[in-house]
Amino acid sequence: MSEKVPSSNFYAVSVTAGQEIGTALMIEERIRLNNITEVYSLVIPPQLKGYVIIEASGLHVVKAVIQGLRHVKKVVPGLVPLEEIKKYVSREEALPTLKAGDLVEIITGPFRGMQAKVVGVEPSKREVTLYILESSFPLQVTVPIEQVREVKR
Repeated sequence: MSEKVPSSNFYAVSVTAGQEIGTALMIEERIRLNNITEVYSLVIPPQLKGYVIIEASGLHVVKAVIQGLRHVKKVVPGLVPLEEIKKYVSREEALPTLKAGDLVEIITGPFRGMQAKVVGVEPSKREVTLYILESSFPLQVTVPIEQVREVKR
């Protein structure tokens, strides 16, 4: 005998920008207090300001949960596809493809705006070792790979 898996859909709820976390906490509290079992998850995508995504069995459940809550504007018409949700929750970051000899610009930190030459790359540590070109003496530093932007190969 097979168990029936409840079907779920993702609904986007428009909220006041900057109030996504607070609104999601209020929704979670309402779900817990009212023993609503038809809501399966809440997603707050940091790249998507002003929206909370609710995974629920139906639109009626979402409307019941958000009814009368502060900072909630409306339920966006239609469903959010699962592929779109995966894009927001996946952890696949593309690292810059740097190699020794590349010219880079440091974009943050104490060396911001300086040009440098890549000496070595350590992908496991997400670090890059640089030779600062604009220094009056030989200066070699190691910075996180996110702090550099490739200028020329």
